[in-house]
Amino acid sequence: MKAVKFLFLLVAFLFVELANGQEIKCKYCQKPIIGDYIVVDGFKYHKNHFLCANCNKPIEGKYFTQNDKYYDEKCFENLFLPKCAVCNKPINGEYLIDSFGNKIHKHHEVEIERCDNCNRIISENTTNGGMKYNDGRKICNVCYGKRINSTQEYKSALSKVIKRLKDYGLKFNESSISLKIVNLNELQQVSGSRYSKSIRGYTHTLIKTLGSKKTFEHTIYVLSMIPTKYAESTIAHELMHVWISENITKKLTPKLEEGSCNYISYIYLKSDYSQDAIDIIKQLKENTDKIYGEGYRKVFEQFNGREFNLFLNYLKTNTSI
Repeated sequence: MKAVKFLFLLVAFLFVELANGQEIKCKYCQKPIIGDYIVVDGFKYHKNHFLCANCNKPIEGKYFTQNDKYYDEKCFENLFLPKCAVCNKPINGEYLIDSFGNKIHKHHEVEIERCDNCNRIISENTTNGGMKYNDGRKICNVCYGKRINSTQEYKSALSKVIKRLKDYGLKFNESSISLKIVNLNELQQVSGSRYSKSIRGYTHTLIKTLGSKKTFEHTIYVLSMIPTKYAESTIAHELMHVWISENITKKLTPKLEEGSCNYISYIYLKSDYSQDAIDIIKQLKENTDKIYGEGYRKVFEQFNGREFNLFLNYLKTNTSI
């Protein structure tokens, strides 16, 4: 496809022109031109024969070329310009694009809302609308339709994640783990200063010591009413906090610990080719948070594609990355 050209119609001549004694013929109808005519790219046309290749109506004013064809402004915009995901009108000029590839007019920026779960632009065209949870979360209807409703579904997700992570050598005592499903306000309260807008869960660990023996009680808090894959990804992240509590004696920097937990979310999801899994992995990669995002990218760059035990051994012998 050739680059789009932006042109203006030449002013029509108001007299009969003869060239070398030969009559002037219209490029479109090949009949002689008597009177006004238009010149485009060296070709001459009767005024009403310079036609749009789409609507077949005479072009007046501006015209555009694409693939050696001519179009009026309206047809060109409808056929070749990107469409705004919010209003579905052609975009001519600056626009925004979200991580899902949705393009929107820049002027919509102040009026649009994004899903607090997947970060999609919420609109009738992109997500069939959305809703607002009682805790203030704005949720698109794509995520709302996939939400987990029951505690039992969350517990099933926990068991599923534990089973899969066992294949990587991460072992957990499921009886020592309690799962609590909470709303956004409750998650903020329990996580305190460690709360970040990008997190969907939090883990609190109680360590009891009797002589030289330690016992652990873990409580994993996960946001309510999120889609299954998002719940599983969150649980995988929190289970890595559990593993670190039980296996690492040194204090890890937040960047290494949270980056490692996000890396486990990736490890859990990487062989899952569902759209939600793909979207979550993209969120992990593009996270701008200096702890969660940068930490994940550093861990990923250093250990992805290498033996998993190298990653675990690094955590046992280092405190930062």
